[in-house]
Amino acid sequence: MDAVSKALKDITLARGRKAEDKFFEAMRTSASADMPRWFRSVRRPTFKEDRYEGKDAVIETTDVGKLFLQIKSSKAGETHFKKSRHSRRNKFISVIVILERDTLEDVRIKARVALSQLRQEILNKRNITEW
Repeated sequence: MDAVSKALKDITLARGRKAEDKFFEAMRTSASADMPRWFRSVRRPTFKEDRYEGKDAVIETTDVGKLFLQIKSSKAGETHFKKSRHSRRNKFISVIVILERDTLEDVRIKARVALSQLRQEILNKRNITEW
């Protein structure tokens, strides 16, 4: 890898890490009233969950178990992830894009929307397969 490519990769990784840090700060500073009743907790992934399964955040719920988020810092990153092996292997990873200009409240709203949609997909799938 040449110096320019390495520098671009380092910048991209730093932006991604900053987006992840912003997500966890938003979750840490939210009041319990800001999150749905089914939301129990959020944590960073284990090495295996992150590296081999493409999970950036693990959300514990009261009813559907764990929900997983992939956090991106750009729409291009989201598109790339959706074409990746992680996305193809696990349809129940939701992607949120956290931009530099997003406030912590913006991040919480994005997380609530994405997690609510993902949870509903799981509930719908359960209802179909229970018959």
